[in-house]
Amino acid sequence: MSGIKGLVILTRLDYIECNYGRERLKEFFDKIKVDEQHPLNQPVIISKEYPEILLKNIDDLMVSEYFNNDPGPFLEIGHWNARHLMPRYFQIYIDEKNPQSFLRQMVILRDVLIGLGDMHLVDLTEKSFLVHIHYGQPFLESVRLSEWGFIVEGCRMCGAGNIRWEYLGSKDNSVEYQIDWD
Repeated sequence: MSGIKGLVILTRLDYIECNYGRERLKEFFDKIKVDEQHPLNQPVIISKEYPEILLKNIDDLMVSEYFNNDPGPFLEIGHWNARHLMPRYFQIYIDEKNPQSFLRQMVILRDVLIGLGDMHLVDLTEKSFLVHIHYGQPFLESVRLSEWGFIVEGCRMCGAGNIRWEYLGSKDNSVEYQIDWD
């Protein structure tokens, strides 16, 4: 993974601050090994691309410090991110109760919001889609989980009821899901 957007990094830090407090965020930040030239010694810019290793270090530290060595909570981080970012980037689809258009717009905005790889949709029915995300290189499980959590919660916020989804697997630096709703 190269070219992860600053927005992804900032949401990780925001999550820690909101859920564990400013003091725990400061302690967390102090544990990230940075030198004078490190990107975290400068303001993180939401649209700037940062190296994968920075996100990996943050995510690995989150797993060990907060999640008892289980990356599973990154799915909830994705839900949390959606609740905080959807009104900023996708309010029209929330107002219209239009999860289909949210998914289609996510395909377009993914490069701006996340940075790496691309996303494709296959419409199975009006309320059923295959979602294929190609990362273009090996990906972090934390990225996969948080991105999928964002997509599922985004659909819910846009009016999708009784969401069902299935992780269909990964292959060649890609993942595939099916999502359906009533």
